[in-house]
Amino acid sequence: MWLACALIVLFSVGFVLPCMLDITTTPDSEFTTLSKGMWLLIAGAFWIFGAMAWLLVGRPQRIFPGRRSPRYGVNGLGPAEAFMRHPAAQAAVGYAEQSNWLAALGTPEPLGPDDDEDFLLELDRRIREARGEE
Repeated sequence: MWLACALIVLFSVGFVLPCMLDITTTPDSEFTTLSKGMWLLIAGAFWIFGAMAWLLVGRPQRIFPGRRSPRYGVNGLGPAEAFMRHPAAQAAVGYAEQSNWLAALGTPEPLGPDDDEDFLLELDRRIREARGEE
């Protein structure tokens, strides 16, 4: 009998405590139905029912960083293109034939700042200007 009671207490504490921690860590601006203090009072006073009410009614919908946009972005690379840009795929046999396929897709090769002639000229001009040269 005491084992069953202990399991019920452990379950209720294991269920209510994380809900109360979630209430306390939720920013004040995200509460829509009741205030933070009121939710803590409900979860503490009504224990399991208060925690269930928080999960069902009070908890704000959160957007997780990985679910904001499609996996490869709206205009980003698809899985095949992303794989072909990985160094392991570039080292694989037959990459030369498939690199033509990437060029046919029209994806521009990424340029670093040192590959951009306009950037290098502007940088050179700024360096000369800072040194006082003409």
